[in-house]
Amino acid sequence: MREPCSDNCTNDSRKLWGKGIVSYCFDNGVSKNLIHSVKSAMKEISEASSIRFVKRTDQFDYVKIVDKGSYWSYVVTNGWPHPIGSAIHELMHALGIYHEHCRPDRDKYVTIKDDIKNNTNYKRLKKSNVVSFGPYDFKSIMHYSLGPDMTSKQEVNDKIGQRFRMSEGDIYALNKLYPSTSCSPASDDQIGLTGKSDAKKMIKRNKSNFEQKIQLIIITRRRTLYRLAKLIHYII
Repeated sequence: MREPCSDNCTNDSRKLWGKGIVSYCFDNGVSKNLIHSVKSAMKEISEASSIRFVKRTDQFDYVKIVDKGSYWSYVVTNGWPHPIGSAIHELMHALGIYHEHCRPDRDKYVTIKDDIKNNTNYKRLKKSNVVSFGPYDFKSIMHYSLGPDMTSKQEVNDKIGQRFRMSEGDIYALNKLYPSTSCSPASDDQIGLTGKSDAKKMIKRNKSNFEQKIQLIIITRRRTLYRLAKLIHYII
């Protein structure tokens, strides 16, 4: 049986969340729309894995979501921005999953312009620092879209850089990284999400010309994703 395509993950257990429980909080002034998008993203991840998101009380390690409402981006994925899918992308980073196009074997699949190869978002990772659970995954929500800076070396029919949903490989990687525990996925009430998660909402196109940027700030003294005590991710 063929192993599913999978993602590019940290191999350092110190960077993972104990028992798959992630504490989070929102910064003051975060918009209701952004809160709903992030909570919906948390729900999608929780339903697909043993990850649980809980509101922070006094936990030492936590994810803080900051809304920079005055910042806008013309970067649009496959036609229109998808706030829930983009929030999933950033939360996956917080869980220890890197960009798919940064895999150690990525040069077999994509070509990246020389002048951005060392950019943080495109830099190829060392084999000693990551584990890739399966074949290269063009469908991954962790993959950037193709364009002048990155082209594919093979014919691909998939929507590369999609922000509609997690791929089978994304879900596979999450469950390999965080094996199922006795903890059940968080409920709507635990996350603070009203109403049932609706997959159709996730793929509904937001007919806006802009995409609001989110900052997910990981504040921790132990589980840093790279080598920083504070790490800021911008949606791409």
